[in-house]
This record gives sequence, C-alpha cells and structure tokens, in this order.
Amino acid sequence: MSQAENKELRRLKRRELLQMLLIQCEETERLQQETDEMRAQMKTVMESYGRLKKKLDIKDERLNQKDAKIRELTLEIEELKTAGQSAFESEGTAAEAAYRLSELIEEVQKAAEQYMANIRKYPFGTGRTDNVRKRQGAPGAGQVVPMSFSQADREKRRAVSGDFYG
Repeated sequence: MSQAENKELRRLKRRELLQMLLIQCEETERLQQETDEMRAQMKTVMESYGRLKKKLDIKDERLNQKDAKIRELTLEIEELKTAGQSAFESEGTAAEAAYRLSELIEEVQKAAEQYMANIRKYPFGTGRTDNVRKRQGAPGAGQVVPMSFSQADREKRRAVSGDFYG
C-alpha cells in the first residue's frame, strides 16, 4: 500500500474498517464460489474431451483400416483390368467369343422386340412389308416371302442356331 492509502485508512473509524473488511470477505467468498463452479465445469469438459478423443482414436483406426483395404482392392482391380485386357486382346479367347456372342444376342433381342412391336401395332397383317417382296410369275403368284439376307445376316443366324461350321 502507498502512504496516501495508509493515511486514509488511519482516519477511518473502526466501524468503517470492519464494514470494508466484511465487504472484502463477501467478495472473496463470491469469487471462490465462481472459481469452484468454473473448476467443476472444466472437469466436466475435460472428461467429455477424453471420451471424445477415445472415440476419435477408434474411428481413426477404423478409417486407416478402411483406407488400407481400399488401396488393396484398388490394386486388385488394376491387376484384374490388366489381366482382362491381355486375355481379351489375344485372338480367339473365350472372353472374346463370349463378348461377340453377347453382342449377337443383343442384336437378336432388338430384332425380336422390333418384330413383336410390329405384330402388336399391326395384328392382322395390314402393316408395313418393308422386308418382303411378292413372287411374280411363279405358281401362287402374289405370295409374300422374305427378301434375301446379306452375308452378315446369314452368319448371325448361323451363330444363333449354333451352326458355326457352315
């Protein structure tokens, strides 16, 4: 304390000094309660932080395991792609035959769907006859017969029927 404060305290009466002391004690008690409350809150926060840290550590470990698994699967996919491309690139492999067969089946399916759509559209034969011509000059003239097919169409039909040898 400075000398000026010391002189001022000497001039105060005993009752005033006791009142000041009482006020200081109340203030100290109030600050102590606030400190205790803050410590309790801090303890709760630290416990919560500890639980969250444990949970995050567990999740980090799981993520690390998943990352490792992803890297492993990515390498496996790349190996399979490489193996698949080399098998597909060689002439006459089963993969190539299966691929060609699947393309052929898709084309046949599309043709069948188109045929069925035409039948549904013209159920009594009054529809279009684009791929049909009439025979002329032969017995039964006016009979509707299919037009001739190209070499590619014949090969497709042979492949569908299973006759690969002609």
